[in-house]
Amino acid sequence: MKKPFQGRVVCITGAGRGLGRALAEAFSAEGASLVLGARTSSEIDELASRLGNALAVQTDVRVAEDLARLVDAAVAEFGRLDVMVNNAGLAVYGPVEGTSPDAVDAMIDTNVKGVIYGSQAAFRVMKEQKSGLIVNISSIAGKLHLPNEAVYNASKWAVNGFTGTLRLEAAPHNVRVSCVCPGGIDTPFWRAMDFYPFPEGVEPAVDFMRPEEVAQSVVELARKSDRYVVPEMVMVPLVRG
Repeated sequence: MKKPFQGRVVCITGAGRGLGRALAEAFSAEGASLVLGARTSSEIDELASRLGNALAVQTDVRVAEDLARLVDAAVAEFGRLDVMVNNAGLAVYGPVEGTSPDAVDAMIDTNVKGVIYGSQAAFRVMKEQKSGLIVNISSIAGKLHLPNEAVYNASKWAVNGFTGTLRLEAAPHNVRVSCVCPGGIDTPFWRAMDFYPFPEGVEPAVDFMRPEEVAQSVVELARKSDRYVVPEMVMVPLVRG
């Protein structure tokens, strides 16, 4: 039986770990051909080898040329690009007055510029195809104002704003653009955040969503008809009663 994404090509940034790895595994299970981008080549090389029908391309999303090369590699290897997931991102938390210029640059360059560069590269191809879906992974932090997250909040609000406008520009070319805003996801990142002030009783391993759950929701988003677009998808963990 033919799988839903058989013959379709999916490109994922930040694919080496966390949500990116879960996205790769979820799309692979549905039969997609994959192009995996990440700065740490060993992680995506191993993943591509294990999943099969996947190409690993070392990619720094802060560099526009790297994202153009990633998309070009997808077209050269598989002949097209159907889904682009701009997933790479990072956070540096702490009081706004103590956020260093290096931390500001890291978040803006990765979270904002990386999404813009990846979307530009994918849209050039999809516009010619007259088809495709760009999914920008934002965060619930792009909908809220949270203490100790001022710059991270700003970067994710920027992703939401950029995605909404790109959706309008892409629609006449039959290209869909969606923004996904998940709440807390239980990834290794949180286990290193001993300084972060979680509310009393909140445990990431218990209360946060699993990356596989969020990845499956993104796959379901990509399954939807090309006759309409879901502008935004927000997911938050259930709060224990």
